Amino acid sequence: MKCLTIESFIAKETDIELSQYKILSGLKEYRTVFNKNQLYPALSELVYLSSQLEEILERKGSLGLPLPKGIKNSHKEKNVFIEVIDQAKDHKEYFFDLIEWAIPVIKGLIDEAYLLYHFVDENMTIEEVGIKPIFKNEGYIIVPDVKHSILQIHRFECSTYSSGETPFHSLKTRFVQNAPPLNFSSESEFIKLDLVKKYRDKPNIAAYLCNTDLDFPFNETIFPVAKRKLLDYITD
Repeated sequence: MKCLTIESFIAKETDIELSQYKILSGLKEYRTVFNKNQLYPALSELVYLSSQLEEILERKGSLGLPLPKGIKNSHKEKNVFIEVIDQAKDHKEYFFDLIEWAIPVIKGLIDEAYLLYHFVDENMTIEEVGIKPIFKNEGYIIVPDVKHSILQIHRFECSTYSSGETPFHSLKTRFVQNAPPLNFSSESEFIKLDLVKKYRDKPNIAAYLCNTDLDFPFNETIFPVAKRKLLDYITD
């Protein structure tokens, strides 16, 4: 799938209907992905694009000033943004008309994707496995891959950092191993004990079981939502 980026809005012509057609064609590909119950990375791409377009629109009367904060650290995107600004200077009215048209269309598709996200989230729970550890910010998450009738076990580490007074949390994961599906949730304790025996670096470590019966794509939907849900669980 060819993703939409700010480059998609760089005007090489001033035929707004042609540009709108190209953007709608790109969004149609995103909708096809969502219709397959695949959320990521498509949803993240659209949310990021929407935020960038809104920031450009906010700077409508101040082209050429310092770059938006969201793209200062990317050399490639910085160059793209400069090119967008140069094009906008020549076709300012066309450029902003296109963005003003596109933002609600993109946001409408994002809202559709969030309906899918919330459906998955509502049909998923996180529970702690075994004895509560001293530290809960590092451990294992056990997630069912219903489509392939296996459990995927991943090691995770939660980090917290601050920007001003606001704390932010991030979750890093790495795959450890697969396991057969559980007949009873209590069997997850045996999985944890086996992991502790096999990986002895931290004997008193957290383990969490994700419960869901959804057979949606694992890498694109189930696992990203499970990670988000785990992050909320351990930072609440």
